[in-house]
Amino acid sequence: MGNLAEVSGESHAPLFRNRSFILFFLTFFASSLSVAFFLFTVNWYVVDYLRLEVMLGIVFFATSIPRLLFMLIGGAIADRVNKATVMLVSDFTKAVLLLAVIGLLVFDLLSIWVLVGLAFLFGLLDAFFWPASSSLFPSIVDREQLTRANAIVQTTQRSSIIVGPLLAGLVIGFGSYELMFGIVSLMLLIAAVIDMFLRRNVNKDIELEQASIWGAITDGIRYVKQSSFLLTLMLTSVSLNLFLSGPMQVGLPIFARNVLDGDEFTYSLLSGLLGVGMLIGAIIVGIINIKRRRGLVSLGGIMALGVFMVSFSLTGELWLSLLFIGLVGLTMAIIDVPLISAIQAHTDEEYLGRMMSLISFSSMGLLPVSFLLTSMFISLGFAIEEIIFVASCCLLMVGLIVVIFTKSIRQID
Repeated sequence: MGNLAEVSGESHAPLFRNRSFILFFLTFFASSLSVAFFLFTVNWYVVDYLRLEVMLGIVFFATSIPRLLFMLIGGAIADRVNKATVMLVSDFTKAVLLLAVIGLLVFDLLSIWVLVGLAFLFGLLDAFFWPASSSLFPSIVDREQLTRANAIVQTTQRSSIIVGPLLAGLVIGFGSYELMFGIVSLMLLIAAVIDMFLRRNVNKDIELEQASIWGAITDGIRYVKQSSFLLTLMLTSVSLNLFLSGPMQVGLPIFARNVLDGDEFTYSLLSGLLGVGMLIGAIIVGIINIKRRRGLVSLGGIMALGVFMVSFSLTGELWLSLLFIGLVGLTMAIIDVPLISAIQAHTDEEYLGRMMSLISFSSMGLLPVSFLLTSMFISLGFAIEEIIFVASCCLLMVGLIVVIFTKSIRQID
């Protein structure tokens, strides 16, 4: 199966003269902005409107389980069919689901269990969307441009994380949840329309593989076993997400209300500054265009991330919280972009969909456990700042172990 961008003669063109890249950029921006809107709205609805902060971890759990169970299947499918078609189906289905949610809101029927079911369905759709988008991207960009292109895409995503919560806070504060979910649905419909054009642009003589889905998955696992770098990265991702995802994703809206005594605008500021940090980090990586020692750069980011999370957990003032959450975001981008580029550059194209799904699968492996543990400790009476502090210390220990004992990540270019 040949490189789609090479078939169309676009991969060697400058990024913003590459039509496939432009379409991917636009649909990625629309999808990312809709995700930022959706997450903020659901999180704040559960914490502030329903007053069920203990259940927030259950909502995240419901999202992560289908991603974990179906991500490998999604990656195998992404290597067999038109990836833009998978993105189209996912975006359109989400838009329709949110229209149904608006109807439930109008009649005051949107309960916590409906949100849990919605989270499950969104997680299921994401299990197919993200392997498809991640594996389509490097096939439309020349490998020499991967780091810069990834930085542009990450910058787009980080910008949506900044703009999304700030706009969502304003819409909810001065408007309604119905209006907010309507905007999310509209953004997903826009993404679906762009997916249609992207599908036509990259649908060039794709050959379907004859192996079974399970055969494709096991073939991908055998491919990973040959690389000590990929194996080590997966184990590291599992550990990092255990200590990072639950305390930060579940904890941020609770931290805004309970520690900072804030409202939806406080939460939107914290989420926005997290995005600002990610944006700055992605811009820095894109300008430098790191091509060597990308693993070592990411390991330094892991250590810094632990330090900044500890500092965030100890703050009680808004300005300090905003400072440290911004630094957390910056280091997250410095960790992610070089490693993603290294993976894409060192993976054969016919394995890219399965490889990205396996990496996502490993990073999500303990996400459900992280969400449930966070909710459990909250229900036992532990303060959210205490939970974040202990998780941050564990994160520092993981980073130190990886720095000392893993040559494969330190030396990867």
